[in-house]
Amino acid sequence: QRSKRTTMTMRGGKAKMQETMEEKNDEMTDKLAGKVELLRKISINIGKEIEDQNTELDGLNDKSGNILDSLGGTMKGLMGLAMSGGTRPLLVRSVSMFGIFIVIYFFSSRYSAAP
Repeated sequence: QRSKRTTMTMRGGKAKMQETMEEKNDEMTDKLAGKVELLRKISINIGKEIEDQNTELDGLNDKSGNILDSLGGTMKGLMGLAMSGGTRPLLVRSVSMFGIFIVIYFFSSRYSAAP
């Protein structure tokens, strides 16, 4: 009779241990699901941030294209002036354009810097 009781106790212990392991497994599965959801939200936020930065970079690219067009026109004007033969007016305009460029650079770097 003792061996039957021991066998039943062992079976009951195994069942209880299996139930405990299943509970732990369920807890770990719930924790994992929470972490997966957190990772999903983080990746969505990263995607939104990338889209925002791409939009801002496109705007900067457009602005730099406009500046290059403007400088190209200025260079054409300077070349026309140089071809006309006036050295002094060329020097005055060149120095003036350089000064204007420095002023624009100063103000753009001062006011566009992030705090």
